[in-house]
Amino acid sequence: MRKYSIKKQFYVNQNEDDLLKTKSQKTGLSESEFLRSCIKGYKIKEQPTDEIREFIKQITGIANNINQIARAVNSTKYIRDEDLEYIKNTIPNFIMKFEKKVYSRGDDFDGNN
Repeated sequence: MRKYSIKKQFYVNQNEDDLLKTKSQKTGLSESEFLRSCIKGYKIKEQPTDEIREFIKQITGIANNINQIARAVNSTKYIRDEDLEYIKNTIPNFIMKFEKKVYSRGDDFDGNN
């Protein structure tokens, strides 16, 4: 038996159809699920881009490495020089790389290129 038993039909113009397809694809939802979510008043967000997923993966790796260093320092009360260099260099380099990627798109805050 179907989860949804009531069928609704309605007409949209070409622009509305294109918009529905685009928005539902960006969210990763089917058109039906997108519309049901809108009806329920859910805040619908786009799926993260591959670029954002890669940044999340990188920052997670950095956080894990720093956590491992912190555990070692807490147990030995000693920090190795290479660990300190990793912390001092990795985070600023990541931030600089992230800022370059974000700000290199050429968009101003007011939407002008």
